[in-house]
Amino acid sequence: MAQITTVPAVISQPDPKAKGLMLFDYLKYDFGNLNEKGGRVFHKFVFTNTGNAPIRILNVSTSCGCTSSEWLRTVVLPGQKGYVNAAFEPNGKQGAFDKKLTIETNGVPTYIDLTIRGMVYASKYNFADTYKYQYGHLAVITNSINFPAIKNTGYDSAEIGFYNMSNKKIYLLKIEAPNNMIVSKPYDHLMPNTDIKIKLKYYPRNPVEYGPVKHEIKITTNDDSLPVKVFYVSANVVEDFSALDTKALKRAPKVSFNKTTIELGKIHLADKPTANFIITNKGKEDLIVRRVIVGCGCLIPELSNMVIPKGKSATLNIHYSLTNMAGPDSKTVKIITNDPTQSETTLTVSIDVIP
Repeated sequence: MAQITTVPAVISQPDPKAKGLMLFDYLKYDFGNLNEKGGRVFHKFVFTNTGNAPIRILNVSTSCGCTSSEWLRTVVLPGQKGYVNAAFEPNGKQGAFDKKLTIETNGVPTYIDLTIRGMVYASKYNFADTYKYQYGHLAVITNSINFPAIKNTGYDSAEIGFYNMSNKKIYLLKIEAPNNMIVSKPYDHLMPNTDIKIKLKYYPRNPVEYGPVKHEIKITTNDDSLPVKVFYVSANVVEDFSALDTKALKRAPKVSFNKTTIELGKIHLADKPTANFIITNKGKEDLIVRRVIVGCGCLIPELSNMVIPKGKSATLNIHYSLTNMAGPDSKTVKIITNDPTQSETTLTVSIDVIP
C-alpha cells in the first residue's frame, strides 16, 4: 500500500511592515465665485489606496465652523478608492476664503491637508428693482416681453436678463420659440453669481396676422428646482403705410361705419341678440378687412365680405351668446383694415340681460 505523506498548511501572517498609502487625485479645489445667498457648496476629494495594506480614515478636522466634511467610514483595500466630501457655507462670508481640512489616517501619511478656496460675493438679487422674478435658481428682469407696434415690413428686438442665484453652473440646454422669433444666447451657461442676456428678434408672421398676438418662449435648463422657464411674448402688428406717396394716399381705401356703438337694451336670457354694423368703403381702392378681434368668447362675428370695393358696403353681424350672463354688460370689437388714415376702429356693443 502506498504511503500518504501529509504536508501542514502554511498560514500567512500579516506583514508588520505593510502600510496603506493614501494618494489623492489632487489636494486643492477652487470653487471660484460664489453667491453669498446661493446655498452651501460641496466637493468630493477622491483618493486611491496605492499601498499594500488596508487603510482607513480615522478623523477629519476643519479649520472653521463654515466648513464641514463627510467621508467614507469603511476600510479601503489596496487598489480601491475612497473619498472625503468637503462642504462650505458662504452665507455671511463675503470675500476670499481658503479653508483647510486635515485628514488623519492609519496609513501613510498619517496626516494629509486638503484645501478649498474661492471668492464670496454679495447677492445681486438683493436689488429687487432689477431682478423682479425668481424662476427656480434663476432670477429674471421680467417674465414677459411686449412689442407694442411692430410694422409688417420690419422687426423689433428685446432682451431677457438672467442672474444665477445658485452656487452651481446652470446650463441653458434648449430654447423653444415660434419660427418668427430669433432667440440667441452669448454662451450656453451661467456661472454662479453672474448675469446673462438673451437677445430676441421678433418678425411678423407670414402671412401677416395684424393686431395683437401672443406667444410663449420656453427655455430648458439643468436647474433641478424649475427646469423649464416660460416667458410670455405679446406683440401688436401694424401695417406700414410709410411708402405711400401723396397720389397713393388719395387713391387709398377709406373705411366708414354707420355707427360705432350699438345698445341692444334689455334682452331676455333665452334670446339670441345680434348687433349689425355696416362697413362702407368711401375710397378709390379695395378696402380689405385684415382682422376682426372680439373682446370675449361671448361674441361671434360674421362679416359678409372681407374685401369691399369702392363705394360698396359689407355687413358685420355680432352675435351675442348670453350663457352665464346677467345684468348690464358692454363688449368691444376691434376692426383692422388697410385704410392708412384709420387702420383700427373699435366698436362697442352694450346689453342688459334680464331673467
